[in-house]
Amino acid sequence: MENKKDGEFSQTSVPMSQRKSFWEICVVWIGYVFVVTGMQVGGTMGVSTDFATLLKALGVGSLILLVLGSFMGLIALKTGLTFGKLCRYAFGTYGSHVISLMIVLTLIGWFSVDAYMIGQASNALFPALPIIPIAIAGGVGMTITALFGMKWMSKLSDIAVPLVLIFGIISIVLSVKSTGGLTGLFSIQPDNPLSFNELVSLSIGSFVCGAVSFTPDVLRFAKNKKQTLIIMFLAMILANPLMIILGAVGAIATGYSDITYVLASQGLLAPAFIVMILNIWSTAQGCVYSGSLSLGNTVPAKRTYLVLGFGLAGTIGAVVGFYNYFGNFINFLATTIPALGGVFIADYLVTYRAGYPSLEDGSIPKIKWQAFVAWGLGIATNYVHFGITQVNCIIVAFVLEAVLSVVFHPVKAKVVSAA
Repeated sequence: MENKKDGEFSQTSVPMSQRKSFWEICVVWIGYVFVVTGMQVGGTMGVSTDFATLLKALGVGSLILLVLGSFMGLIALKTGLTFGKLCRYAFGTYGSHVISLMIVLTLIGWFSVDAYMIGQASNALFPALPIIPIAIAGGVGMTITALFGMKWMSKLSDIAVPLVLIFGIISIVLSVKSTGGLTGLFSIQPDNPLSFNELVSLSIGSFVCGAVSFTPDVLRFAKNKKQTLIIMFLAMILANPLMIILGAVGAIATGYSDITYVLASQGLLAPAFIVMILNIWSTAQGCVYSGSLSLGNTVPAKRTYLVLGFGLAGTIGAVVGFYNYFGNFINFLATTIPALGGVFIADYLVTYRAGYPSLEDGSIPKIKWQAFVAWGLGIATNYVHFGITQVNCIIVAFVLEAVLSVVFHPVKAKVVSAA
């Protein structure tokens, strides 16, 4: 039954009657992906390798994100449930709290970086404006708009996405010209190059949390598989790589890995200032939205209170300087989240292949220990230096979850899915 008091369906499946159009979902999702922090990752990659190697690493990372995001989107389409609720299937009713809280803390970290970057961009254009007070104001504003849910997020993304695309292309063109064209761009060599594996990790870390945890919260509003897969392709193969390339080319051309100063050195910060704010805003409010939904899986409180609490924590993170640990943060995501995706994919293809049972019928265990074993050993695979570690993580977690679930937690009950 549809919950009239919960317009965002934070505790229930989204009914087919409330599913949204391709455009409504697509602009919101691209708004998530068009994130300035992705440019920051690109900037780091740009000064750490030659451009040809960067493109190869970005290609591998994008394909991995596409696989993870597509499966999470299909699971959300089938169930109509948030990421927090889906964690109950994978890790058990109590075990899901561990995953939900980890994702919440991760999203608070993203939000704090976004809030700080609003202050930083403002200070770069108007030096008289102090970073921290503006960051606080930005944190408060982004929290308020997130309270209004998908409807407001869609409206903001309608404005932000085209503008980010326009100024992103302009910045890339200027950067390429300043390096002597494509020939000059591809000929530049870094002083201290990173390994290919490290570059792939950065590429995956740029949006792996979004691909796994954001996806269900947005794509549960999709109507069919075609809609879901096209949106994920546009996001993971076009939109996210564009942001990374924008940051990378700008860093190569200017020597700055920080996109704020790249745009300033190109004379673009003033006209692009509003675009950057809209860009950061659309992504950060997505962090609040998804974070509050995941928190709702653990804390029995109204979504309004969860949103406000999340925004407060994220704003405090901006004030205390979480931004300074951004590189370590990306590495943490690239290490832990891919294996988590492997567990969910195994559940979709193997454990619950006949259909997801009702969360209320008592068939879901309190703690699904085999999922934690699969996830943990998947993470441990990062320290076995063979091939692409993130791919290994996904495969190990997938295989272990599939085998252990079939042996120890066979699912017989089937329920009619939302789609």
